[in-house]
Amino acid sequence: MDDSHVLEPRQERRLVSDYIEGISTAADGFRFLCRYPSLWQYGVWALLTNIAVAFASLLMTFWIGTSAWTSFATELPIAWWTPIVEWIGFIAILMLAFGIGLACYILLQSVFCAWAFSKLAYRVELFLGSTPDELSEISYSGQIIDALRSALKLLLIDVGILFLNIIPLIGTVAALVIGGYMHAWVLGAEFLGYPQELRGIRWKDRQQFARRWLPSTLGLGTIVAGLMLIPIVGAMFQTTAVVGAVLLNRRINGLPDNPGFDIEN
Repeated sequence: MDDSHVLEPRQERRLVSDYIEGISTAADGFRFLCRYPSLWQYGVWALLTNIAVAFASLLMTFWIGTSAWTSFATELPIAWWTPIVEWIGFIAILMLAFGIGLACYILLQSVFCAWAFSKLAYRVELFLGSTPDELSEISYSGQIIDALRSALKLLLIDVGILFLNIIPLIGTVAALVIGGYMHAWVLGAEFLGYPQELRGIRWKDRQQFARRWLPSTLGLGTIVAGLMLIPIVGAMFQTTAVVGAVLLNRRINGLPDNPGFDIEN
């Protein structure tokens, strides 16, 4: 990372390279923790709780999806147009179940993981040269309220996507594209917000920051959403994505992402 120091805050988005940088956050965080292994101790609790949360969210997604599909399939008549309706219904139920699962994940993660993620981000910030005076955490209740906002936003988006499936073919394709985009946006903004919370930045300002650096946000959200589908290993790399989000946030704001030495003291 020696070549990634930035002396001034970024002024312009770089689209493709920013998106790739966002996708690379989990790997960047993993490499950073392997390079400075003493920081792993602050991620153990986050890792364990995140595994439990991811497992519970996957169970919720599976239960909602299978229940909704069983109810839907039993009501279908036998007709020539049944396969078309069946396909549209399958995509709609899949998107709805995934959206509810993500909302459940965000809420559970905020209750059980946010504190541990915040502490991990705090230690990384200190390791990279920030001082305690520069960092001022949002209260735990404030974190919960912000998470509720994100989850509600995600649910409203998924309700709109569900209605899009009413339009044959085009609506289904639009639902997949818009749904993927919005899920990546919400999760990316959530993870990019962890280092910003340490500086007392509230939800609306974090959302504005995420919009300004949209390609990075979408890249980060894409990898986080994908990792949610991989048991245990995905939870580990979601934890390292928090570290990667700290490094990404520092690079965007013109702060060094390296402590200035190669071997820990």
